[in-house]
Amino acid sequence: MTLLDRSLKSLISDPVIIGGVGGSGTRLFAETLLASGIRSSSLLNGASDALCATVLFKRVGILKDIEDGERFERIYEIMEAALEGGRPLSRPQRQLVKAAAREERRGHSRRLLKRYARRLKRDARRPADPTRWFFKEPNMHWSAPEILRIRPNVRFIMVVRHGVDMAFSGNQQQVALWGPTVLGEPDLRIEAASSLRYWCHVHRRIMGLKERDPDRTLIVSFDQLCQQPELVMPGILEFAGIESSPDLLQRVLSGVKVPGSIGRHLKEDLSVFNPEDIDFVKAFMATIEAS
Repeated sequence: MTLLDRSLKSLISDPVIIGGVGGSGTRLFAETLLASGIRSSSLLNGASDALCATVLFKRVGILKDIEDGERFERIYEIMEAALEGGRPLSRPQRQLVKAAAREERRGHSRRLLKRYARRLKRDARRPADPTRWFFKEPNMHWSAPEILRIRPNVRFIMVVRHGVDMAFSGNQQQVALWGPTVLGEPDLRIEAASSLRYWCHVHRRIMGLKERDPDRTLIVSFDQLCQQPELVMPGILEFAGIESSPDLLQRVLSGVKVPGSIGRHLKEDLSVFNPEDIDFVKAFMATIEAS
């Protein structure tokens, strides 16, 4: 029996995690789940990112934690405690949070990370809330395979925008944070070509996750959602175990706006890219938009 064959009742407590390369449109997906009545972290930014997850997972050090396995599971348990409450952090858990908050990353000052960490610890102490939750943090695609391995009830939504469009985006935070490590180029120059290499690396990895765990991994084209919302949105809601009533569909579809940046690569010089990367983008987008 696949996940989508289960009844809505059996799905109602399943957590959902949303990720994607920065600027992929993950905010719309978070807002859709919030509109459906599923709660998220108590500390969100304007893009509905769960900032407690930012502290714990948006850092290159998490890659070593994933390799460790046991350490990663301890970190993920902290996130669960913050979302569910009723589980004050132990001293070793507080030390893990402190170490994570000290790890520098682009776009987040040490002061802000400490504030997010304090909120995380406070949320873990609040009364337990048994209702269903999700959280969105774009960088979670790096941790998603390990989370799905250790938590058989969690599902992951990967939001995708056309890779060549993304290479010309002004949002290159992920490339700057992860690129030097995952591409093996410590002195990586942040430019369109390296951005596309990063995009291809990330999505080849997500293809592997989809092949290993197809029932709990959903890869969605944001471009297709914008262009064919009535076709794409019901599948997202079904994957999330949400009954798509006409009223809910009307509300969530009203938030779908087509950004002017879709197709911007058509006006750019594509000779700067490796042809193999261009071919991968075409094949990947065609595959996910046909499914």
